[in-house]
Amino acid sequence: MNILNITTVTEWRGGDAQLYTGFKLLEEYKDLNQIILCPENSILSKKCIQDNSKHYTYSKTSKIFSLIKPIIKICRKEKVDLIHVHDSNALTATLLASVFLPSKTKIVLSRKRNNRIKDKFLNRYKYSHPKITKIICVSKAVEAIFDTIIKDKSRLVTIYDAIDVTFFSKNKSKGLIHQEFSLPKETLIIGNVAALTAQKDIFTFIDTAREIMNKKTEDLSLKFVVIGDGDQRPELEKYAASKNMENDIIFMGFRNNIQELLPEFDIFLLTSITEGLPLTIYEAFATKIPVVATNAGGIAEVIENAKTGFVTNLKDSENLAKGVLKILNDKQLAETIKTNAYELVLKNHNLNVMKQNYYRLYKSFTNHTQH
Repeated sequence: MNILNITTVTEWRGGDAQLYTGFKLLEEYKDLNQIILCPENSILSKKCIQDNSKHYTYSKTSKIFSLIKPIIKICRKEKVDLIHVHDSNALTATLLASVFLPSKTKIVLSRKRNNRIKDKFLNRYKYSHPKITKIICVSKAVEAIFDTIIKDKSRLVTIYDAIDVTFFSKNKSKGLIHQEFSLPKETLIIGNVAALTAQKDIFTFIDTAREIMNKKTEDLSLKFVVIGDGDQRPELEKYAASKNMENDIIFMGFRNNIQELLPEFDIFLLTSITEGLPLTIYEAFATKIPVVATNAGGIAEVIENAKTGFVTNLKDSENLAKGVLKILNDKQLAETIKTNAYELVLKNHNLNVMKQNYYRLYKSFTNHTQH
């Protein structure tokens, strides 16, 4: 079976990270011939070159039209059976290209986020297109955004993303954040790893930090840390100062050693307003860091209050703060949450589970017997 993965993204986002993770995992199956098509000079293309992964690049002169010819050319050359599309622009280009492809060429789409799709004719036509065999969602919450868009719900399937649990679980705190920012040893860290964008709502993170500082006991030494960068950084720093929190919140910027920094967190505080189901939650679970989060996207599918963490309504800084303080003030509760969350990620969100799910799905598109 010849599979062409297509993305139009040039940066390195969660979607492309999972595309490539899945691609590498499935390399062991010799009955799958996988190929990637991505923009030239994209981070993904550089990774493919580095790893000698089979790929093609195209010159991204427009969002959609510069991709149509390369799709047709590669599909003909490689005798592609299945096109796996990883973003909306890639889907539009693929549907336009499909007019010139054999009718047996199947299309599947991966959908990562639960931001709303406008209920209008063009969207209903696009996502219900007869050439699309399946839409793979990373959570039930993402699946739900298609409720009014797609009549045939059998086209939707949820395959949860996954991480290398062992890779994260083996890391222990090296005290790197404490050292870099000269924090006393007894200082506990409440952190988040996120791009500084509207979707991640770091304003609520700041509001929650303020609530916690107002309600905590005097002997509790805390620092709030945000790892990540983005356009909102100046605005967020200004907002923190307006709340008199500039000395309590550290904006660390982008870091590429998350696995070394994460074990230093005492609590992972996630305040997003839209998500699919972020990998950072799985990474925190695997590192045995309790998570307190908003009910964005599929988060409530893995976080159950007082069992695997705490989950609140969006922008609910008061209850987010309560959740953090409950964990900080109850060591037994903290240990229960860590153990339950670790067992959950190991059982349901380890790479081997995702690999088998994708292999079964791909094989279901052929008439061959499934392994």
